[in-house]
Order: sequence, then structure tokens, then C-alpha cells
Amino acid sequence: MIRRAVCLLLCLLAAAACTTPGRAGPRVSAPAPAPALPDGHKGGWTLAFHDEFDGDRLDPARWADHSSAEPDEGRGNLGNQQLEWNRAANCRVGGGELVMTARRETVTSPSSGQRYDWTSCLITSTPAYAFQYGYLEERAILPAARGFWPAFWTWQARGVDRHTETDAYEFYSDNHRRLYGTQFSGARGRCEWRPAFDPTAGWHTYGVAVEPSGTTWYADGKRVCRSDATSDALTAIISNLAVYSRIPPEPATTGAVKRVDYIRAWTAS
Repeated sequence: MIRRAVCLLLCLLAAAACTTPGRAGPRVSAPAPAPALPDGHKGGWTLAFHDEFDGDRLDPARWADHSSAEPDEGRGNLGNQQLEWNRAANCRVGGGELVMTARRETVTSPSSGQRYDWTSCLITSTPAYAFQYGYLEERAILPAARGFWPAFWTWQARGVDRHTETDAYEFYSDNHRRLYGTQFSGARGRCEWRPAFDPTAGWHTYGVAVEPSGTTWYADGKRVCRSDATSDALTAIISNLAVYSRIPPEPATTGAVKRVDYIRAWTAS
């Protein structure tokens, strides 16, 4: 009996030592999460660039808030049926997402003197990432009110002297049942489809695979279009919320938002 009691006491002491606050036990490292694949894909791609928007501000190491695609100081493009002046103040990161906000407010370009009656948000990966071939994906909720033109696309990188652009999607918010993709490079190709969902009513993924053999568009992981046309130079990623001058917002509309959960880019494995 005495020997059994001593053994039991030793076992209890050992258990207590293992759970004593401040005492370090063996360290077991959690396995690193596997790189995410494009929605609906089981392989063939390696994650090369991404932003999950988990911080509290736009990451300047990944994004700039102006682009050479906008000729007025990289922020405005009235000649392209756009009413907005883009600026970082309209790009808010928080709660695990990027919120792009278009606001009805007046700004005058300091260089051109042009007046803009809207402000909005554009981001580009120009400081951090450019590619010719790869897979792009954005998970987003698009604005519902009439008069807005959100898009996810690419634009020629610095040093490229010709128009090189791939549109993963464009959406004109007066028509919730139509999405457009375009390959502006090389032979050029166009994709137009009617989604089975309302892009303004919930989260959906929009992707495009730009490969030497052609360009393929995806929505929620499902292939929707393909073209033999493909990119012929390096491009940077752009996501933006434009205000459309041809079908402008109603006079009573003072703003709209595009919400982005993540942006990711892959290269072929």
C-alpha cells in the first residue's frame, strides 16, 4: 500500500509540473498553411503575389494608388468616360477586406486644372509585381447602384511601350446580368457572359488565366470564356472603382463601394 501511494503521489506531482504556469513544454510547430490555389483548381499554379487585406491600411510595399493608365497625374481619365479622381483616402483596409469608395465630391487636378465631381479608389501592383503569364483572381462584391464601373485588370508595366492589357472583368452597374473580359494584347479577344448570380448581392471570385496558348476567364472557379489571344509583354495588376460618364449615377446617389476580400496572382507550376 505504501509503495502504491508513493507511486501515485509521484504521478500527481509529475502531472502538476507539466501544467504549472510559466513552465515550457515541448514546442510543436504548426504546419505552414498550403498556398491557396485558384478557385476551382486542383493544381498547376504556384502563388506568386497576394494580399488578403488583413491589416489596417493599404500596404505601400504592394500597392500604389495611381497608375500610368490614368493620364492626369495617374489619378484621372476623363477622356475614357470616367468621372472620378482616384486617391488613397478612398481605399480603406479593415476587417479583413479592402473597401473602395466612390464619393460625390469635387476635386481639381493640380496639373491639368480639370474638375472632377467624384473621387474614388484605384490600386496597382506596379511597385511590387508584374507578369506576362499567370493566373489572377479577386474575390469581391460589386456596387449595386447605377453609374459605376468596377474592374479587375492589368496594364503595361514600366518600360513597356505598347498597349498591353488584360481585363479579368468589367462590370457596368446599370446591368447586373452582364460581365465583360477583354484581352487587348496581340490578336485581341473578347469575353461577354451572363452570370447566374447577381455580382452585387454577395461574394464571388473572378479569375483569368493568361497563358502562352491563350486567355481563359473564370467566375467562381468555373470557366466561362476563352480566347486564343494572349499577353505580349509584362503587366501590373489593377483593381478599381470607376464612375461611368455614359450612364452616370442618379442625382440622388452620393456614393458606392466595391468590397475586395483578396487579390492573388499565381505563376504556372
